[in-house]
Amino acid sequence: MNNITAPEPTRKFNPDNMQVAFCTKTDQDLKLANFLFTMMGKPALVKMGGVATNWALKLGLPIKGMIRKTIYRHFCGGETVQEAQPIISRMAGVRVNTVLDYAAEAQTDEAGFDMVRDEILQNIALANDAKTFSYLSIKLTGIGHKDIFQKLHEKQPLTEQEKEAFARTEKRLDTVCQAAAAANLTLYIDAEESWMQDPMDELAEKMMFAYNTSRAVIFNTLQMYRVDRVAYLKACIERCKNAGIIAGIKIVRGAYLEKEQERARKYNYSCPVFTVKEDTDKSFNEAIDICLENLDRAELCAATHNEYSTNYLTKRIRKDNITNHQQLIHFSQLYGMSDNLTFNLADAGFNASKYLPYGDVATAIPYLIRRAEENTSIAGQMSRELEMLQEELKRRKL
Repeated sequence: MNNITAPEPTRKFNPDNMQVAFCTKTDQDLKLANFLFTMMGKPALVKMGGVATNWALKLGLPIKGMIRKTIYRHFCGGETVQEAQPIISRMAGVRVNTVLDYAAEAQTDEAGFDMVRDEILQNIALANDAKTFSYLSIKLTGIGHKDIFQKLHEKQPLTEQEKEAFARTEKRLDTVCQAAAAANLTLYIDAEESWMQDPMDELAEKMMFAYNTSRAVIFNTLQMYRVDRVAYLKACIERCKNAGIIAGIKIVRGAYLEKEQERARKYNYSCPVFTVKEDTDKSFNEAIDICLENLDRAELCAATHNEYSTNYLTKRIRKDNITNHQQLIHFSQLYGMSDNLTFNLADAGFNASKYLPYGDVATAIPYLIRRAEENTSIAGQMSRELEMLQEELKRRKL
């Protein structure tokens, strides 16, 4: 479902139009972004800042206010959905959709899992009533034990207690998926580390088989830096075809590169992710081609900050004359990053969205630290973001 009606593309996607890219940003927003991305261009400073922030929170130091006014304000929508509503409405005004993301890190007990489920169910009810957003995301480690996912991935037998716990996890997910389907919304299931992903893939496919009968309600996320994901994608689409359902495929490059490589070295097993960036790029673009060849039984969300891949997909849509692309193909970027892609995609008539996290400042800290560290590790990301910001600041003569 897409509550924001965008026109068919009438012109070429232009990621260099800064006036469109920053159309929702105030002068103050731009100055803050310029400061933050300048700081994030210094990896050592980011690393020290992350460690210091965690210690300050553990010691109870009063730093939440500073965080809220800086990095939190730039990357998050607010501490509650109500706080995020002005951002959601502002983006909707320029045809940019919102993927609402409750920024709760991995929970550890049943009460925490139920809390995350209930929060997402409330968001589904809100979306159904307010009609201001149509997309949500869920992390399975928010509604189930990480250790159990890992045991299942490693084919280790579960205790009776663990079996009951996993059944409750599946029930929570099914409840959320059923509610999303009933409200005509779309739910993205996020990917996790490779050593717990197999049972998550199985759960995601199980939900697809239950709810993706006429459209992709449920999307599974594939991290294309994994060496096995192209093969998995082909097999998943084939299974969906055989079952007569629609495959919901969200592709990302991947979020745990260093962690995956370090663990492979530590335990002496074959590295599950590509070690050369060009291989990941090739894998991602191949996934685009596979999905486009199977649009009769697949819907695609290309969640990427990579300008080449974004351009590549827009050109394929135009070249192949995919007239119903707004339903079948989504683009998405994180809130606070790559505005030149998101807002210019929407301006050209494509289905574009921002992943908008929200939640308590302290709860969102791990998410924010990952965003900062991720930015420092993306080759050219900082210089590109800064160049665009400063170009717009200059245009506004700030």
